[in-house]
Amino acid sequence: MSEKSISKMLFSNQEKVELALTDDLKKLNNEYYSNTDNANSIIKGLLSEARAAESKIDQAIKSANKMDSVISKVEQTAKELGINTNNIKELQDAKSALKESSEYKQVLSTIKKFISSI
Repeated sequence: MSEKSISKMLFSNQEKVELALTDDLKKLNNEYYSNTDNANSIIKGLLSEARAAESKIDQAIKSANKMDSVISKVEQTAKELGINTNNIKELQDAKSALKESSEYKQVLSTIKKFISSI
């Protein structure tokens, strides 16, 4: 076999190897971009949901913050009238909401961190 034909054989095998490697890269690139495109869609949905939750929790906390002074007034009025405050359902519900709102403040903080990190 001549040097020229050996060189030709080696060159064509090298091309095949290079083509196979570039095919592998193409496949990996396609997988990467397909997955990141899907992830970006999911992230956009999560951000939208997180912002909606942030808004609702913020509104709820504002309501809870206003409850404190009303709770005091209801308790004072009930005392003056001789009514047991434990028998006032709205008062008990408001106290529960007030306690619960502190947990939602922590949730709101976490949501804000999530939104700002993306």
